[in-house]
This record gives sequence, C-alpha cells and structure tokens, in this order.
Amino acid sequence: MPLTAQQICALARQDARCPGFTSQSGQFLNMILQDLCQVYDFTVAKKTLQFLLPTGPLNVNAQAFFNLPTDYLRAIKWECFYTISGVPYPMIPCDQEEGDMLVQQSNVSNFPIFFWTDLSLTGATNNGTPGVPVMCFWQTPSGAFPATLRYYSQMPDIVTPETSSAIPWFPNQSYLRRRLAGELMGQTDDERQDAWLSEDEDRFPQGAGVMLRKYLQQEGDKSTRVKTVALDRRRFGTSFDRLKNTKTIGW
Repeated sequence: MPLTAQQICALARQDARCPGFTSQSGQFLNMILQDLCQVYDFTVAKKTLQFLLPTGPLNVNAQAFFNLPTDYLRAIKWECFYTISGVPYPMIPCDQEEGDMLVQQSNVSNFPIFFWTDLSLTGATNNGTPGVPVMCFWQTPSGAFPATLRYYSQMPDIVTPETSSAIPWFPNQSYLRRRLAGELMGQTDDERQDAWLSEDEDRFPQGAGVMLRKYLQQEGDKSTRVKTVALDRRRFGTSFDRLKNTKTIGW
C-alpha cells in the first residue's frame, strides 16, 4: 500500500533525527511537491480543458482572450486546437512578445492561427476576472468554436500533511522520503544533508537527486513510440502566406 503523507513525514523525521519537527516536515513536503510540478512535466499533472473560443470581449490591446484555470502552469506543445464540423484545427504557440507584433484590429476576425499566454496576472483587466492568467488568440475567432487545451497543472497542496491520511500525487515515495529527510537536515545543520540530496551517483548512489533522475528516465508511457523532431510551425507549415516570395513566384 502507498504511504500516506503522515507516514512519509514521520519516516523522514526519523531519518533526519528530528522527531519534534512535525509541522516543518509537513511544510517541506508541500514545498517539494510544488517544486516537482513547477520544474518537471509529469503525466499525472496533465489536465484537459474544454471551452469555447472567445469572439469577445477584447482587452486594451484588441486581443481576444480566455481566462485560464488558476492551476495553469504551461500548455503542452501542440495540444491546443479547435474543431469545426469534427475537423481539428491546431493552433501554433508563440511568445507574448511575438503576439504583440501581430496586427490587432477589433473589427477583424478569422480562424485563429496563433495563441499565447499572459501569466503576469494583468491580462484580463477590462471585462475578464482580474488577477487570473489568460490565453490570447490571433486572429480574433470568427465563431465560438469548441476548443481543447491540455496543460500541466499546479497540483493542490495537502492540508496539514504531517497528520493527513492523503497519499501524495507523486508516485515515487522513496524519493519523497529521501528528499524530505534531506531538507529537514538543513534545519538541524546535519552534515549528512549533501549526501542525502546529492545528484552525484558515483559518490552518493542513494541521493535524492540520483533517485529522481532515474525515475524521470522512465516516467510516462512513451516506450512504444519513437520520438520525432518537428520544424517550428511558426516558420514552416502548410500555409502559403508563410512562404518566401521565391517559393510562391518561382524565382
């Protein structure tokens, strides 16, 4: 049976020889889980959002935008598309700075080609909900077509993990125990901390960093498919308007 958050905290306190650091162990466990979400892309943190493309309202930059969930971290590459009569139309991700250079006119709408995100918490200042990340589209969608976005999410914290019976979302519990014990050692000036958190497999083969690297090598169900290299669809694709004159004219 998987260990609960309370059991992981208790074992880590025993490893770190600081049985009285109960609340600190819970706080560190949540911090570790947050760090894993923010730094790595785990399949377990994937979410799918179904929504309708916005035809308005527009913000101050004349951009059609959609309020993203508060747990949004980053979109999965090529996993934002809309459908018309059952046909999917993928949108191309670009940087916000590139989106700022695209011509935005409130009276022009079309099938959107690009999308980008504004995570500065200031994107939806007119008619949207203030203080949430937003997704912007170019050009403004000509219809409220059904769309799909797959993204990596910030997994929720465990409430008082030091006493919680919840099972942490991260499946490698040996790593959680090792990492948590190493973090607690930093609070007690334990000289073993470097060894317990180490990424050096030659010197410390049981270090938390070593354990995480081995897990990452096997994470996800991708063993049955080869990896492919794709050209940047902002520069290469099927749209003839993105070809150079030498390709469309012939000289």
